[in-house]
Amino acid sequence: MDISDNSLILRIADSDYISYKQLFMRYYSRLCAFVFSITHDTAVSEDIVQEFYMKLWINREKVKIKGNVRSYVFSSCRNAALNHIRDENTKKRTIETFAESQITDEEISDMEDYLDALEKCIARLPERSKQVFLMHKFDDYSQKKISAKLNISVKTIKNQIWKSLQYLRECLGQK
Repeated sequence: MDISDNSLILRIADSDYISYKQLFMRYYSRLCAFVFSITHDTAVSEDIVQEFYMKLWINREKVKIKGNVRSYVFSSCRNAALNHIRDENTKKRTIETFAESQITDEEISDMEDYLDALEKCIARLPERSKQVFLMHKFDDYSQKKISAKLNISVKTIKNQIWKSLQYLRECLGQK
């Protein structure tokens, strides 16, 4: 008997590990192949898919999927892959910029350490704050554009960016 994806998600929300495992087995290899087509890195692709499944299990009681589960699963992994590529490209651009300014290997190492610490601090932001912060700082979206895209007031966007910056300063100060 083949259980529908929607039924599996409902059972997963009730902490049914067997249903979780069934959903995992149903999509894991296809998701890895799909993410690989974006990242061109097997290990990274597997990490992204495993991270998706881990988050799905951790947040199983909160996950509400409206519509097609398969689309949700693939879209989530695609977004994670694109975020990974964006983060890697940002790191590379920053390092290249510093390399062009003839800085020492030690300074480059310090910058890599700083960027790793920054990435970890950003990852700890609440999901909505992280989304707003990344859209503003890395995707160069205006506060007004973020507001329209996420259907949140500009004041809330400003507040989330400010709080995110405060948290990042504090987080990086502890490193």
